[in-house]
Formats: sequence, structure tokens, C-alpha cells
Amino acid sequence: MTSETTDDTDEERPTIDRRLLLQGLAATGIAATAGCLGDDDDGGDSDSDSDDTTGDSDSDSDDTTGDSDSDSDSDSDSDSDSDSTGDSDSDDSDMDDGDDSDPQGPDISEGGRLEFAIEREGIGNYDTADSSLADDTTIFNVVYDGLLSTNQEGENFNWMAQRYETTDAQDVGPADYAPYMREEEIADVSDTSVALFDLEWPNRVIVRHPDDVAAVRNGDLEAGDTMRVLTREETGDAVDDGVYGTRIEGELHEGIEFHNGTECTAENVVRSYDRLVDSNNAGQQFASFLHARTSDGPDGYTFELYAVEPDAIAELDLLPFSIYPDEHLDIEPGGLDPRDGGEVPIGTGPYEIAEFSEGSELLLQKTDNYWLEDLGLDSKEWWDGPDWMPEGPVVDEINVRFVPEAGTRVAGLQDGTIDIAYQLEAGDRTAFDQNDDFTVGAAVSTGFLFMQFPIVEGTDLGNAEVRQAIQNLIPRQDIVEIVAEGWGAPAQVPFPAPVAGLASQMSYDEIQEEDWAYPKNPQPDVAEQLINETDLEPPIPFTVDTNADDSERQDKMQILVDELNQSGLFDANLETPADIQNWFAQTLIAPDSTQQYADRNAVAVIGLAAGFDPHAYPEALHHPDNFNGCCNFFHGEGTFDWIDLLDSCRFGVDVAQDPDLRRDRYDQLWPQLVEDVGNTMVDFSLETAVAGPDVEGYDAYPSRTGFLSYSLFAPYDEQISWLNR
Repeated sequence: MTSETTDDTDEERPTIDRRLLLQGLAATGIAATAGCLGDDDDGGDSDSDSDDTTGDSDSDSDDTTGDSDSDSDSDSDSDSDSDSTGDSDSDDSDMDDGDDSDPQGPDISEGGRLEFAIEREGIGNYDTADSSLADDTTIFNVVYDGLLSTNQEGENFNWMAQRYETTDAQDVGPADYAPYMREEEIADVSDTSVALFDLEWPNRVIVRHPDDVAAVRNGDLEAGDTMRVLTREETGDAVDDGVYGTRIEGELHEGIEFHNGTECTAENVVRSYDRLVDSNNAGQQFASFLHARTSDGPDGYTFELYAVEPDAIAELDLLPFSIYPDEHLDIEPGGLDPRDGGEVPIGTGPYEIAEFSEGSELLLQKTDNYWLEDLGLDSKEWWDGPDWMPEGPVVDEINVRFVPEAGTRVAGLQDGTIDIAYQLEAGDRTAFDQNDDFTVGAAVSTGFLFMQFPIVEGTDLGNAEVRQAIQNLIPRQDIVEIVAEGWGAPAQVPFPAPVAGLASQMSYDEIQEEDWAYPKNPQPDVAEQLINETDLEPPIPFTVDTNADDSERQDKMQILVDELNQSGLFDANLETPADIQNWFAQTLIAPDSTQQYADRNAVAVIGLAAGFDPHAYPEALHHPDNFNGCCNFFHGEGTFDWIDLLDSCRFGVDVAQDPDLRRDRYDQLWPQLVEDVGNTMVDFSLETAVAGPDVEGYDAYPSRTGFLSYSLFAPYDEQISWLNR
């Protein structure tokens, strides 16, 4: 059964009320990553591969303020429409016996094979540099360890790094790199006026001259002309001269080994960025990245990372996706896939790939040289936990089973052939939650369902009052209660509760009481008054588009359509153009999608997932740097007059050094964002996994990507799972 923990003890808590969990959650005060680390599970363009003055040609827009990649994921189709990070509640497990008052701890059994089912027919991509699927990341997060690790509340802990900190921030912007730029021939110009280049891997454009960006946009520079750019080959010169926005210094633990026995050094950290160039994740990895270098030679353990601008979230944004061994550093992205004759992935995590059968199973085996078991938890400066805590996961093998049918996963849980499964229907989750033999781990996710409006002057949806009327008629509470069966919460503000600590000076409860907050229940009188302020005659034609491969999402939108029609203000209908991958690639990010949707009086409803930092939410959905990408389909340059305010919430020495100033600026931003209604949020999700009777201690994580790595072993939260067979 699910239960909630609210302090540092492990005492048993009452069963949670899922309907109230998100609404009453206390805000955290710790920022964490705004990214998913390859977390996109429905095959859409998972990166917000925005590209402006700070990036290569992975995006469809230009700007002069830095590569505003939001590190967000579309379409996250999780247990309630999305799948990424947030706060959490704990489940009712044997870990409740293992608090500091019990020095013996729980009766942990070592060994066994865990049967772990995912909803895919197979691994999408074995190469983490190129994979954009959440389920891939779930698996490979136990193969590759990272410099940091993040708990359920968004606190970051040094992991492979024994030191990692921002040591300098300077008032530097794209134009300051002009003395180091070179003239590079433009190979092509995209439909959205982005200059494209033909550079030899692993080189990449990092910064573009702002004047040349404008010239490309205006048509003054085109294919065959040259443009001033700073590539990876020149960034070191700028850093040597002290020209950078943010500097981070880190140091690895000495003695960390890859599965093949070779030592991990700072050179592996620095050169791992090479593998992300030209990858599906390049836009995220290089969003703020300027340069990386070792501090004490290739065999040392200290490294320096640099960001283009002073960036309040540089410590998270600059983390490498994965850290690779020497033998893999020269393999281009996509090449680490044994199904295609490539190398088997090798990391520093607790598990290594033992064998695989395409479309059937993937066996992970506990490595015999896990670095933390050699160094010990006492090597971590944050560790002050109990003696009973193991120094690595205790399950010997993880058998990953590919079971795309939800009904088959349910049956496997019931007959004991599957130990852990997720992505189950709401009714099945509820049934398991009511069965004392099963554990339903539920963690407050930062995933959400949102509706995006095309804003084109002269069209019906070009009227702010029409968009506001629709926003006020969304039956958010009914959607959560009826369709999600309480596994979620109605969205009342444009960001989820787990990020509220840095999103406002107010508590989350206080924010939801603001006059500008979204209503949980329809407000037909308010909507009618808004429509009466326009020249339009109701009922106004209106179409809701959502993806064809998500029946739960369609059920949610049908409730909305019925509410709109009942109001008499709209003649609404629901359409499902295609499955998420085809809809995204062929329609939503098409160059003319804004006008097409405006002409149809149509909106797009889709799921998205971000992280623990508030910036990803407005940035991904509204910033022109992400236009025609993930997930700003309709809002080009000039749509909103508060974009400079949005940028100032993240970039600048002042906000990099003063979290309170960030909060003040976000408090100015939210009311304007809600009033303009470029997007409106519908609900926030719970991320859930069901563990069978043989699994003890299991707890979920705010992103499914932690359903193994966090849930099996997270000593900073005293989290450990084991098998009782």
C-alpha cells in the first residue's frame, strides 16, 4: 500500500490520499536538474534542441541569449501523462522498520534475480548518447553512474564526484566571444532561418555572433556566405583568457573503475562530451556548455566545466549525459549498440550487461568491482547514516523483460512472473493499491498535461478573451477524479509543487490561492463574461487535438469537450490526428503548424516532463528559442512581451548568486504567463510503479528513470530494495 513520509524517519505513515497529495505538498528549497537525461518515451523530438547564438544546428530558431534548451521531454505519456522528476511519497514497505531507532535495520536479503517489466518491445537505443527514450534511461541508469545523484526531493549529492561546485560567474554574453570566433561557411539555412554548418565530428558550433544571427533571420546571409561562430575548437582560447560565463570545478574519487577494470579519470569526463556531438541529445547537452578541460592532466581526477553565460542552473545543465571508458570515446553517437555489431555499453554503475535477446529480455548482472563498495559510504562527505546500510545494491541480477501490453504486465504481477511493472491503467493501479500483498510506489512527478494555443491575429484564438474563457472552463478536478482515479492533481499554477521552492517567495498553497491561478472547477460565468467582451458570436468552433495512442488522455479531453459544449459558448470536438511520434514529427513541428492550427481553431494537448528547477516549464512551452521544437509548437519571436523577464530568471550573475532574486522575478512572471494563455496546464501526475509480494523496501522515484537506480539503492535517502525469495 502507498504511504507518505514527511520527515527523516522511517516510521509507518497512513495510506495517502492521492487526490490531496500534490495539493498539500510542502515546497522544496533545493534546485535540481531541469533535464531528463534522455527521458523521452514516446519517440517525439525529445530535446528542446533550440539553437541560437550558442549552439550548432540542432534547432529551428535563433536568438542572442544562449541556447535555451529546457531539457524537457515530449511526450511523456506516463501514469498520468508525463514522466520526469519531482517530490515524492513513500510506499508502505519493510524499510519502515529500518530507522535510526533500530540500529540492526531491516532484515535485508542479498541475491536473487529481479524480474522488471517495461512497456516497450525492446531497447530503443543501447547508446545513451543517442537514446531519447525514458525506458532506455531507466535501464542504463544502473549501468552508468553520474557525477551527482538526486533524491526524491531534488537535493543533489556528490556521487562519483567528491567535489563539484560553481567557483565563478561573470557578466559575459555571446557577443563577448567575438574576438575568438572564426568565419564558417553556411552549408544551408533551415525553414526557420537557422544557419546550418558542415563540421567534422566532434566539432560543433557553440556560439554564433548575434549580428550574424539577425542577418540570417533577415535573409542578408544565406547558404554559401560565411558567419562568425565560436566552435569547440576555439572555446579553449576564450577560457584561457578568462572569457566565460560560469566556471564549475570538480574532482572524481580516485579508484573508480569501469566494468572492464580501467580507471575512470577526469579525461573520461571531459572527452565524454565528444560523444554527444551530433547526437539526438546534443541540444540538451550543449544548451549552456562552453568548454571542458582537465585540471591536472589526462590521468588526474580534477576537471573544469564552463558555461557560455552566467547561469543559475549551470551545475545541473553542464553534467555529462554519461561517462564513457577510453575504448568508447572515439565512437560516434549511435555506435554503442551490440545489436548492430557495435560495442556493449560499459559504465561505472553497479550493473553490467550480461546478455540480451532482442524483443524478449536483457539481463543485467551486478558487477564485481563496483567503486562505492570498494571506497565505502564513509568516503562520501554527506554520509551519516546507519551502519546497516549496504554500500551497493543487494539484488544480483535484473532481468529486464519487454512487455508492451499493460494487461500482460498486470497478469505477470498477479502470477508472480513479474516483480515490478509500471505504466498500468489507473484502475489496475487502484486495485493493486488495495491489495496488501502488493506495494504501489507513488512519487509526485513533475510531469504534466498541457494545452497549447496558436496565437494569430485575426483568428478566434487570437483573442486573449477566448483563450482565457477556455482556460476557465477546463474541469481539472473532474479529469483527475474520473479518468485518473485520483492518481494526479488538478493544475492550478504553471509549474508543479516539487519545484515551488525556487519558483516563488510564496508556499505552493499560497500560490494556488492567487487571483491569477487556474480554477480547479469550471467557471462558466467568468467564461461567458470573457466571450461577451469579444465580437464573436457563440458557439465558437473549437477543436482539441491529442495523440491517437493514448486512450486515457483522450478520455480526459472528452470530458473537457463535453464541458465546453455544455456551456453553450463553444462547439467543440476532439480529434486524434496520429500516434504521438507521427503527430509530433509531421504536424506539430511543421513550419506552418501555427497557421494551420489557428485556421482550424484548434489546440494541441500533449504531455511533457521537466525537472526540479522551475525554469524548464515556461521556457519549454513559450520561449522562441524552442519554436518548432520541443515543446513550443506555435509561439515564435514576438508572441510574448515577457521573454526578457523569463531569461532574467535564469541568466545573469545576479540570479546565479541570489536565489531570492530568482523567486522575485518568477513571481512577476507567472501572472503574465497565465493571463496571455499561450499554454494552460491541465493536471500534474503521480509517477507510480507496482512491486509484487517478493519485493521488499521498494519506493518509486519522481521519474521512471529512477525506478531501478534510485529504488534499488539510494543511501542518501536510506533507500534499499531486496527480494525475499
